[in-house]
Formats: sequence, C-alpha cells, structure tokens
Amino acid sequence: MTDNPQGPQERRRSGRTGPLGDDEGEATRQIPTGGSAGGSEDETRQVPRQESARRSRREDPERTRVAPDEESPEERETRVIRTDSARSADGGTARQGTPYARGYFESEEERQERLREIYGGVDWLASFLGFVFAAVAGSFLFALASLIFVPLGISVEIGATLTAAAITALVLLAVLIFLTYFFGGYVAGRLARFDGGRNGAMSVFWGLLIGFILFVVGTFLPGSLGESVRDFYQGSLLPVLGSVLDLGAIGIGIVAGGVLVAVLGGILGGKLGSRYHAEIDQIR
Repeated sequence: MTDNPQGPQERRRSGRTGPLGDDEGEATRQIPTGGSAGGSEDETRQVPRQESARRSRREDPERTRVAPDEESPEERETRVIRTDSARSADGGTARQGTPYARGYFESEEERQERLREIYGGVDWLASFLGFVFAAVAGSFLFALASLIFVPLGISVEIGATLTAAAITALVLLAVLIFLTYFFGGYVAGRLARFDGGRNGAMSVFWGLLIGFILFVVGTFLPGSLGESVRDFYQGSLLPVLGSVLDLGAIGIGIVAGGVLVAVLGGILGGKLGSRYHAEIDQIR
C-alpha cells in the first residue's frame, strides 16, 4: 500500500541523532522494561517524561533532588539542591572534615565555659594590681575623711566601753574599708575578666600579706623608710587595734567584721568589673 513500509515510530528513530528518549520535543521517552511480566530485558516501553523524571529522582543514590524543568528554555537548567536529610546526615562529617577553627560550632554557653576553664581561676597579677589600686584609693579616702571628720571631733579612739561617737567612727571606718576594696576589686575583675569576685577577694589577701611583710621587715629597714613604716604601725595601726582588742570578744568581732567588709567589697567590685566583659560578649 505504501512505498515506505516503516511506521511513524520507525521514521522518528531513523531521523534521530541522540540517545533514545532524549529528544526535548517528545512528550514520552523510552525506558527498559527490566524483566517485567511477559517481556525480555531488551524490550522498552514509553512513559511520560515527567513520570520518568520523578522515578529517576526517587532512585537517586546521592540524596539530592533536581528542580523540575519548566517549559521555558530559561528554566531548563538543572540545580542540585541538598535535602534536609542529607544535611543532617552529613553534619558530623562536616564538623570533622571541614577546616574550621575549634569552637566554630559551639554555642555561646559552651564557648564561655571553655574560655573559663582556660583563663578562669585566680589571676595573681590582676589581684595584686587590684590591691595596689586599693592602697592608693584607700590613702586618698582616709586622708579626705580625716580632713572632714577630725575637725568634727570624730575619731577612732575607743575606750573601755563603746560610746556613740566610737560606734559612729567604726561605721565610718567600715564604709571607708568597703569603698577601698570595692575599687580595688573592680580593677582586679576588669583585668582578670573571669572570676572577678574571686580575684577581688584576693586583693584583700594581698593587703593582709603585704601588711604582715611590712610589719616584719619594717623593724629591720634602715633610714627614713624604716622610720616611716615603724611610725605607721606604732603610731597609728597598733594603738587602734590594741584599743579594739581590749574590748574582748566584742573587739575580736569588730576586727573580724572589718575583714569581712573588706572581702565583701572586693567580691562585689570584682563581679562588677567582670560584668563589663560579659556585656561585651553578649553584644558580639
């Protein structure tokens, strides 16, 4: 009936230059039946191109999905998008294989804890410098207080009993001690960054230690320096301390209370100093 015995499919195949089913103008493509019932492995069947693309995406071993091709030529390019499951599965490998610095994947709490383990604890230099500043600030505060309160008749001389004037003088002395080591603790906390309260309290320890060393060494120092140290202890500190201890248990309580006030001032000042660095870390 016709000179060309080939059918429409044979004519399309004869004019084809690429692999079967890769012609973009066709709505279907050829895939092997793969051992389907009643057929051999060499046989093929035609399926719609969209169904073939979905099947290839399901069988993709790389856990990637391909953005569907649109009809317009501008959107026919294929983009490989990593799925959420692939990202979660590769999370541990990324942490081990990528050249990120230590701490890159840490939370802010983990980072602060790790830095505290490295740089926390007692900073001897920071606490010593806190004591130095406390000594300077204390000298200024006591000089200012003597200029103001001595003309008013308020002194720290304590007799056999506690009078109202003596109690007022002790309260003012406690305030001066608190402010002295509060400023010293603040400097220690700013310098140490971590554990500001501990380093602020250590400034009080430095004060007691250096005071004891000066008391021992001052008796052997020659010249004007030794005289100045001996005058301070014998003329100012020891008489006041002796008059307080003459009160017995009350005097011991007053001395212990003065030390506790100094430690409290150092701790609060140190915490305030380290809080400065904590606020900067939160902003960053």
